[in-house]
Amino acid sequence: MIGAVLVLVWVSGCSSQSAVTGATRPATTAITASQFRAPAAAAGPQPAEKSEQVEDQPEIASTRPLRTGPFSASEGLLDVAVESGEPALGARIPDPVGPPVFVDAKVGDVNNRAIYASAFLNDMIDRLRAKYEEMYKANPRLAKAAWRQFAREQIQQKLDGIIEDEVLRAEALNQLQPEQKAGFFNWLQAVRSEVVAENRGIEAAANENLSAQNGTSLDQTMKNREQQELIKFVLQTRIYNRANVSWRDIQIAYEKNFDLFNPPPIASFLIFTVPEKDTKEIDRVRAQLEAGVDFDEIANEKSQFVDEKDRLLDRPFEGEYSKADLLGPKELNEEVRKLTPGRWVGPIAFRSSAYWIKLERIWKVSEDLYDAQLFLESRLAQTKNDYEKYKFVDRLKKRASFTDVDVMTSRLLALAEDKVFGINSTSR
Repeated sequence: MIGAVLVLVWVSGCSSQSAVTGATRPATTAITASQFRAPAAAAGPQPAEKSEQVEDQPEIASTRPLRTGPFSASEGLLDVAVESGEPALGARIPDPVGPPVFVDAKVGDVNNRAIYASAFLNDMIDRLRAKYEEMYKANPRLAKAAWRQFAREQIQQKLDGIIEDEVLRAEALNQLQPEQKAGFFNWLQAVRSEVVAENRGIEAAANENLSAQNGTSLDQTMKNREQQELIKFVLQTRIYNRANVSWRDIQIAYEKNFDLFNPPPIASFLIFTVPEKDTKEIDRVRAQLEAGVDFDEIANEKSQFVDEKDRLLDRPFEGEYSKADLLGPKELNEEVRKLTPGRWVGPIAFRSSAYWIKLERIWKVSEDLYDAQLFLESRLAQTKNDYEKYKFVDRLKKRASFTDVDVMTSRLLALAEDKVFGINSTSR
């Protein structure tokens, strides 16, 4: 109404005579507020005036004015009703095209590096499945429980290895100086280039060949090579170079393991038998031996050996050979005590068989301290390295960040069960 009043005042002023010319302006009609097409708040360009023929049509009060232009557009965006809740997808839920398919699952982290189920189980699921089949054939009732115990141990062992490798890799990178790190990665890039060059300079061909050889891509191969070299570096600089084995350590180890390096002598016997009731065969064998046929030739004829190492019966003994307990039964033992290497005795009647026995040799293997020192030094160094590595890795694990091993093991075991038991039979 304020706008209408102002216009009316302006119009009435226009109807008076001009102060300058004295001319009278044309008469005007009065304008009411109902003749305004839109309120003043409706900014922006307005629609064109309707023609005379349609002015008498009734106005629809709920019709909103047309909004155009950048300002009116922004005003229109705010004029939106918002309701919370799930979007309406229709009256019917779409039917699935197939059964659910497992894609992958993250089971945990080690130093912010994710461990995914597919990558973890990929190289062991076939072995786990074969183990379950073996256990099921042996005892179907206890197969699942036994398999779960076996699988849990295998999964936990692999997880421990992954954590150990990761903390060692991280420690190696932390230990490298900036110039060393740059040189190391430049060397890795050169190795990668060599691998590609060996495959006609085509990365796709390198990926194909590596996948056929060991089931990994070029990127994964280089990642594994990086980790191996970093672990080797940190162990060499922090553990292996510090192992010190003294001569006194070697002497003490030799004395503790004296029997290992000085075992008792061993008597090796070649034996064959003939049934005691087969008198003709016994006479034939006796005649052949008296005629000078080689004992070994007859023994090989009478006994078929699967492996040459099973041909001789080795018996360690203490003290003098002539007083030693060699073959156990008195009937045999007393006879073989009289033998010297290369001599034989027979036939000896024992438990319905006729025995022929030859003492092939008496031998003794022993090493003195001088001969054993290199072996002992290597063994002692390895023991010390393993112990120092265990302490070193344990310290790194305490500083590292990783998901609880038992939690990751349980998650991986559940996924492994789905793969193994699902692929086999649901009745198992």
